[in-house]
Amino acid sequence: MNPELVCNLQGLGGEKPEFSAVQWKSLDWVVNNVWEKKREPYKVLQGACMPLLKEWNEKCISQEFSGKWSRDFTRNVNVEESLLARGLSQENATKQATKAYLQQWKQDKEKPREWIVTTEKGPGQPSRELRYPMGEFTESYEGESTIFGSSIGGSVKRCCFYLAEEKSDSGVAHVTVSYTAKGTEESLRYLKNDELILKRSFLPLSSTDKIISTEVFIRC
Repeated sequence: MNPELVCNLQGLGGEKPEFSAVQWKSLDWVVNNVWEKKREPYKVLQGACMPLLKEWNEKCISQEFSGKWSRDFTRNVNVEESLLARGLSQENATKQATKAYLQQWKQDKEKPREWIVTTEKGPGQPSRELRYPMGEFTESYEGESTIFGSSIGGSVKRCCFYLAEEKSDSGVAHVTVSYTAKGTEESLRYLKNDELILKRSFLPLSSTDKIISTEVFIRC
């Protein structure tokens, strides 16, 4: 998420703005880069947060996404509607929403908060391997992409992180935000009763209304 969407940098009560830009940074980065005369309160905050940050990191890396998952399209909610909002025809949206969809999730051993995902879309179609690193990145792709909005390939800006999710068995969800040619998509993935839940919130460029869809994957 762009932090400027939740911060008012215009100044309050007619005051001159104190800041011109805002960014997401780690607490360690802030402590190391803040003005030295204001550093001490941030160091105290850093020390107080260490147990919480350790607990949160352990929750994130303990997600049991590893393995092969198959979508149960009979439990789709608003998936066709979401595809229609991306410009697909009714026929193609129905086809995409009900076709076989398999994913293999593998945790990166050196960076356990990150995942390598291989997607299989059906017999005779090539598989695609994606890496989900933490933070912002640019992903290149070839050929047709239903989600990214191109039939010839290209690149898309994305961002991955973890958020608290009350519906998840662990209380944590893996989040991917994609800034596509058709709009912005936020994808939450979490485990519920040993099923992988994918909740997409899609905001088309031409609308202010989000379209929320849900897909359920079961272990193969």
